[in-house]
Amino acid sequence: MQIFAGFIQTLGRRTWALPVGLALALILPTGCAKPMNYVHPNADLSYVRSVAIVPFKNLTQEKFAEEKVMHVVSTEMLRCGVDVVEFGEVEKVLRGEGYGKDEGTISHKVAEAAGRRLGVQAFLVGAVQEYGQSSKGSDGYSEVCVSLRLLDANTGTILWEATHSLKSTTVLDRLFGIGKQSRTDLSRDVVVEMFASLFGGKREMPDSLARKRAKELRDGLAGM
Repeated sequence: MQIFAGFIQTLGRRTWALPVGLALALILPTGCAKPMNYVHPNADLSYVRSVAIVPFKNLTQEKFAEEKVMHVVSTEMLRCGVDVVEFGEVEKVLRGEGYGKDEGTISHKVAEAAGRRLGVQAFLVGAVQEYGQSSKGSDGYSEVCVSLRLLDANTGTILWEATHSLKSTTVLDRLFGIGKQSRTDLSRDVVVEMFASLFGGKREMPDSLARKRAKELRDGLAGM
C-alpha cells in the first residue's frame, strides 16, 4: 500500500508539472533567437561618442511605428553613454545636404557633409519590419522586428549592423491574469539585445537622465 501511495503521489506531481512546464513554455516570448549581427573586423567603436539617427523606414502597417522605435533606440543609446543629436536638427541638416526622407539610407557624400555639420562620428539608419498585434483571438501576440546599421560619418563604412525580432504571447495574461507585454516593452527588449553586440551591455547614464534626454529628442521631433 505504501508503494502504491507513493506511486500515486509521484504521478500527481508529474501530472501537475506537465501543464506548468507547458504553460511556462507558452508564456515565454517566442522567436528568441539571438540577433543576426555584423561588426566590422577593423573597426574600433570606442571612438563613436555622438550619433545622428537618420529617420527610420516604416515597412509596417502601423502608423508612426518608426518614430516609436526611434525613441526607444535613442534612449538605449543614451544609457550606453553615446550622445544622440536632436531628431529635428538631424532632419534639417540632412535636408540641407539633399537627403530624401524616403531613401532609407545615407550616401557617403551626404554622411560626410552632414556629419561635419552635426559633429557626429556615425549615423544610425534603420527600418521597422514588424510592429503589430496578431488577431488570432485569445492566442494573439505582439511582434516587433527591427534592422539597424551604424555608418562611419567620414567614410560611409558599415561599422555594425543587426536585425532582431521578438514575439510575445498572451498566454500568461489568459492563464494567470497578468498584464501582457506591450509593443514598447518588446521594442526595448529587441534594441537592448541588439546593442549587446555593439556596446557589450554597458550602461553609463542613469535611466532617469536618459529618459529626460530622450524626451527632449521627442519634443524636437514633434516640433518639426
